[in-house]
Amino acid sequence: LYTSMQEESTVSWQLVEEHRAGLWRFALGLTHSREDARDLVGETVLAAHRSFSKLRDHAAFQKSLMTIAIRLYRRQRWRGRIFRDIDEAREIATVGTRESNYDLDLLTQALGRLPERQREAVLLFEISGLSIEEIRSVQGGTLSGVKARLKRGREALRLLMLDDVNQKLKRPDIPDVLAATIF
Repeated sequence: LYTSMQEESTVSWQLVEEHRAGLWRFALGLTHSREDARDLVGETVLAAHRSFSKLRDHAAFQKSLMTIAIRLYRRQRWRGRIFRDIDEAREIATVGTRESNYDLDLLTQALGRLPERQREAVLLFEISGLSIEEIRSVQGGTLSGVKARLKRGREALRLLMLDDVNQKLKRPDIPDVLAATIF
């Protein structure tokens, strides 16, 4: 019994390591903060490790990780709304680290303005590499609903990013060199 538990633990940690980078990108996309993403990844890995014995198919481990991450993220947000002062919650939501890369900054801001379910669908598909069927099982609903969220999310991202670029170009404090490199 002890040997099988050790083997199960080893396999669990190997699968976590295999999907760690994708989980990190997904968590960062959800939280928009390195600190919050680090916390979410840690809690997700711990919960996945604890429930690993219940997993029937190791091929579904990535989907399981993403489902756990989404549930933990939603629970944290729900608790945050209930237990934090409104002004403190607004202040926390605006604080975050910015990547120096201009495009990544635009993308992160645009993702933050998407509706939650669209953002999750885009992140799960584009960043984490889950199939549409896997996203359906994580988010619930129908395949056509997932496809619609992906399509709407992508289109909204494109428009939001174009709008942000156009706004930046209208600002006098943006150097002409930067404006020329954007297009």
